Amino acid sequence: MKTTPNEVYLTTGEFARLCKVNKRTLFHYDEIDLLKPVYTNEKGYRYYSHRQLDVFLIIHILKELKMPLKDIRYYLDHRTAEQLIEIADKEMLHIEQEITKLRQIQRVLQETVDFTAKGLSAKHGEICIEEQPEEKLIRSEMLIDDNQHNSYLEWTNRFREFDHFTQSVASSFVGTMMDTRELLSGEQQTAYFFVKTDSIHTDLQTFTKPKGRYAVAFHHGTYDTLDTTYTRLQDFIEQQHLQPGEYVYEEYLIDEVAVTSEEDYVTRITVEVINHG
Repeated sequence: MKTTPNEVYLTTGEFARLCKVNKRTLFHYDEIDLLKPVYTNEKGYRYYSHRQLDVFLIIHILKELKMPLKDIRYYLDHRTAEQLIEIADKEMLHIEQEITKLRQIQRVLQETVDFTAKGLSAKHGEICIEEQPEEKLIRSEMLIDDNQHNSYLEWTNRFREFDHFTQSVASSFVGTMMDTRELLSGEQQTAYFFVKTDSIHTDLQTFTKPKGRYAVAFHHGTYDTLDTTYTRLQDFIEQQHLQPGEYVYEEYLIDEVAVTSEEDYVTRITVEVINHG
């Protein structure tokens, strides 16, 4: 390190250590005229000014934001205070978008952990009564299941579209809600997709799942055998002298994302129950 009045000069090694980079990075920046040393002595040793530390910092920030080095060099060659503000505003918008995307990914991963853990702890054949809070749901348009016009492919496409459509405002995976009387009587014709949401600012169709007592059953195995669990659930409700509420809710705790065999799937089935009047 050398000093002169109002100036501090750093060797390539010293400057690299302060910037936490390899000296080869500085050599490369010098070669492409991105950040050149203030001067090079007669022996070929490069020296940087301490004032260049801030320049290196902005290069590092813009590089981390995926700006090409040629664009960074152009900015540095033509920089003005106004351009700095313009670039900062533009990049802050990109950062906000990235933060939003990462929060969505974090939410999905956290729910994946929560759902999978519940599925792993669910006991085979277990049916219980739980007190559950009120929940706000975003609900799809009615799905008509006439077994003729509603193919599996169409159902899957609508499922994926609803999932994509609600990602920004939803806080849960997509489930299915069905009319209880139709389902338990074996005459199911209508259903809805749903997701839970905490957002109060949504123009999407919403539904309030009421606070109350719910019968909760866990189905282990392929979806093709769900009717066996529904039969057990119906028997349980009758034995407890209870009356089922308006809707049954299916949530898919463990599915093809977590396991390779459909026999290892776990589905949670929930229905409000009310004492006979």
